Amino acid sequence: MSKRMRRGAAMTGVAGLLAMAGVTAGAGVAAAEDLKMSGYDAVAAPGSVPRFHPVVESGTTFWGKVVIAVGRKPLTGPAGDGAGVPQGYRIQNYGCDQPTGLVGVYVCDPQISHNYPDVVVPKDAKDTTLYWGFTYLPRGGDLAAAIESARTAGARPADATSGTGRVIVKSAASAARNTVAFDVPDVPAGGTVRQQLRVHAVDAGRVTLSFKVAEGQLWGWPGKIPLGNVTTDSGASCSAHADQLHVDAMNLDCRVEPGDHTIGYELTGAANQKALRLQAQSRYDIYDVHAPDSDVIQLSTPFTVLGDAALPRHSLLARDTSGRVWEYYGTGKASAPFYSRSEVGPGWQTYDTITALSPYSQSPYYRPDVKPSAVTRGLGDLVARDASGTLWYYDRQIVDEKPYAARVKIGSGWNAYDQLAGAGDVDRDEYVDLVARDKAGALWLYKGTGSFTGARFMTRVRVGEGWGAYGRLAGGADVTGDGRADLMARDAAGVLWLYKGTGSGTAPYAGRTRVGAGWNAYDQIVVAGDLTDDGKADAVARDTAGMLWLYKGTGSATAPFAGRTRVGTGWNAYNRVF
Repeated sequence: MSKRMRRGAAMTGVAGLLAMAGVTAGAGVAAAEDLKMSGYDAVAAPGSVPRFHPVVESGTTFWGKVVIAVGRKPLTGPAGDGAGVPQGYRIQNYGCDQPTGLVGVYVCDPQISHNYPDVVVPKDAKDTTLYWGFTYLPRGGDLAAAIESARTAGARPADATSGTGRVIVKSAASAARNTVAFDVPDVPAGGTVRQQLRVHAVDAGRVTLSFKVAEGQLWGWPGKIPLGNVTTDSGASCSAHADQLHVDAMNLDCRVEPGDHTIGYELTGAANQKALRLQAQSRYDIYDVHAPDSDVIQLSTPFTVLGDAALPRHSLLARDTSGRVWEYYGTGKASAPFYSRSEVGPGWQTYDTITALSPYSQSPYYRPDVKPSAVTRGLGDLVARDASGTLWYYDRQIVDEKPYAARVKIGSGWNAYDQLAGAGDVDRDEYVDLVARDKAGALWLYKGTGSFTGARFMTRVRVGEGWGAYGRLAGGADVTGDGRADLMARDAAGVLWLYKGTGSGTAPYAGRTRVGAGWNAYDQIVVAGDLTDDGKADAVARDTAGMLWLYKGTGSATAPFAGRTRVGTGWNAYNRVF
């Protein structure tokens, strides 16, 4: 019997099933003669949603429907043996009709957005295989026969309009048998090193390589690090996505067959590079149908791009007249020490005084959020006093777009002081301190406790008298390079004085040293930390015209600042710079 005659003979059916399927009796099938469809196998991840649908390899006319049968056995018969999916799996029919009384059978109209059923694989799925068969039902065809054909498609060879496929679910434990080990020696400054991946492939798959910055360090990019001379062995092939190392991006893309493989590459350091610790990260992908985080991710121990130590970048904060605080990130360049501003947040207009307890400093790099803790101390915690005399503490934290945690009340009565200034760690106990001048001119030291749940400061200690001569105090940083936090004070005549830190908690400052005159031209003075990437603390000052000036630090106790450089205009938009 010819193919055309066999199809014609199949056009006897059950009227109820035809009506359910929307098939019109008597319609021709000649238009589908050029149609060719095929099934396929797919490896699916736990939590994925694979779809059961044949691939149309040829043919442009598609007036009929497709019957899909899904089961837990290979569909070799009898019809319906093992029909449906395992417990915990859920089929979504997406507009396909499901004949009454039949499990795992779907009649689909592919002209309606190519609708076919899919299955939601449980996130904790074990290794299993789902079998599916299909049969094309031309318009006017025998639906009952098409259903029978799809349910037993594994019992005969595939043809142009009928066949089978499998969804092979491999568990996370199964995927984890594919492993990658790393040989990652340090990258020398001005030299080349060879690193390699040792891949144990149980399954054929795709292995990609990227690099991440290791946590807990300052991130100052070391410079261009060429990546090249990629080598593989038999059964593996790789392509490089760039000619230099990139962080958090794919660097190598490799295909591997089952077996053990070695993939090598070279990294070349620059002679003047900055030191940075990195980690190599591989992703092993065995799946055709993915779920979030279905790849096997492995991370090397840290290795170091060797070079000069990276120095922390310092920033500057400013409050505008509407009460918004802005941050100016440091660039490390003396000619242009700040990037464009970014907003910290609104609502700061309630405070008549704001001071950073230490220079606002670059935080260590961490991938997850880091709430206030030992690693955030000394990065620029703030205290702010409101109009009622209540003092509030803002803990620095390492959280995107939220550099400060919710404020903590210190206490009331702080309007007894007419000057508050961050003092840095004056007694070198690793906790930041505060100095306050009362209206009689006495200077008091509030030593930090380092607590995150109790009192932030110890009982005050009187550390000097006669400080009423000064209209402005600025401290928190070591400007003399001896490791002790110093304090700057400007008198009514505009002379700036340096009080060199001693490291003592009871007598924190030595006798004063005259730094220079003419500082009464400025209404804001901040010892901002190292803004020029030379390891020496710098100062910035704003004049009454709104110009910002940089005083580059020298590290000298007798002349701590070099001549000024103008680094910005328009800073009179701010009523507080700190």
